[in-house]
Amino acid sequence: MIRVAFWILIVSFIGMVSCNEPGASDAPTTGKEADKSEQKAPRSRSDEVSIEIRKDPKNPKLYAKRADAHVEEGSLMLALEDINRALTLDSMNAVFHLSKGEILYAQKEVNEAIDSFERALELDANNTEALLKMAEVQLLLRQYQECFDLANKALRINDQLYQGYFIKGYAHYELGDTSRFVSSVQTAIELNPNFFDGFMMLGSFYSSVNDDVALDYFDSALEVRRDDVQALYAKAMFFQEQGRLEEAMELYEYMVALDPNNGLAWYNQGYVWLEHFEEPQAAIPFFKKTIEVFEGYDDAYYNLGLCYELIGNFSEARDYFEQTLEVNPQHDLAAVGLSRVTRRS
Repeated sequence: MIRVAFWILIVSFIGMVSCNEPGASDAPTTGKEADKSEQKAPRSRSDEVSIEIRKDPKNPKLYAKRADAHVEEGSLMLALEDINRALTLDSMNAVFHLSKGEILYAQKEVNEAIDSFERALELDANNTEALLKMAEVQLLLRQYQECFDLANKALRINDQLYQGYFIKGYAHYELGDTSRFVSSVQTAIELNPNFFDGFMMLGSFYSSVNDDVALDYFDSALEVRRDDVQALYAKAMFFQEQGRLEEAMELYEYMVALDPNNGLAWYNQGYVWLEHFEEPQAAIPFFKKTIEVFEGYDDAYYNLGLCYELIGNFSEARDYFEQTLEVNPQHDLAAVGLSRVTRRS
C-alpha cells in the first residue's frame, strides 16, 4: 500500500476576495440604508499610493512604494513595471535595484535577479539585504563557498541578522554537516524567537532521526503560528512514524475539524486504519472523504481498491483500481492490483 511522505511543505496562496455591492430591493430604504448601498469597496494599498503619485508623479520613491504594494497584492508584473519606473527616475538607488531583484527572483528569473542584486551591491557594498539575497541565490545554485562568504560579510556588518545564520545553516545541511546546521539554525532562533521556518526546519531534522526533541520544535512553531497546518501535519506524522497512533489520529481529527477540506488529514486517518490497525472496512470512509475533497489523489483511489480487495469485494476493488489508472496511468501498483482482482472476480 502507498505510504505518505513523513513531512511535506504546504504552500499557502493568498486569495483575493471581491465583494459585490448589495442588490436593489423592492422595499424602500431609509437614508442610512441607501448610504450603505452606495458605499464603494475599500481601496487597495496600491490604489492609495496611486493617489499620491498623481499628486507627485516625479517622485521615484512613490513608484517603489506602489511596487511593494503590488507585490503584497500578488501582482508581480505590475510591481516590476513600477520599480522600473522608479529606476528610470533614480537609477543610482541601491534599494530600488534590490527591490527589482527580489521581484525578478519571485518570478524565477534568477539570472536577471542576480544582475539587479549585483548592481545594488555596486552602489552600496554594505547593503546587508542585498548580501543575503545573493547568498540565498548562491545557495540555490549550490555555490556553497560563495554563499558562506556573502552571509559572513553581512554578519560582520550586523551580527543580529538571523537570516544570515539560517542561510548558513541550510548550506551546512546540504553539505552534510548536521552539527553546524543545528548550531546555525539554533542561533537564528535565538536571535528571532518567532522564526517559524527555523523551528520547522529543526523539528523536521530531529523527526528524520527519530528524536523526540522534534516535538519541542513543532510545539514552538505552533506557538508562533497557532493551528498552522504544516506544523500540525509534521507533528502528527512524527507520532505516526513513532507508532504513537492514538496521538497521531487525535491530531488528524483536529485538523479536519479546523478544515474539513484537508485531504491529507483524511487520507492519513484512512492509512492508519488500513496499515496499522489492519481494519480495511474502517479505512474506506476516510479514503472516500479524501477523494471527495481531493479528487485527483491517485493513492486514495488505489487504497480504496486495496481495502475492497481485502474485504473480498473484488468488483468494487476493480472499479477503484481502474479509477486510479484513469487519474495516473503510470500507477504500477494499481495495474498489478487490477490484474490480481480481475483474475479473482
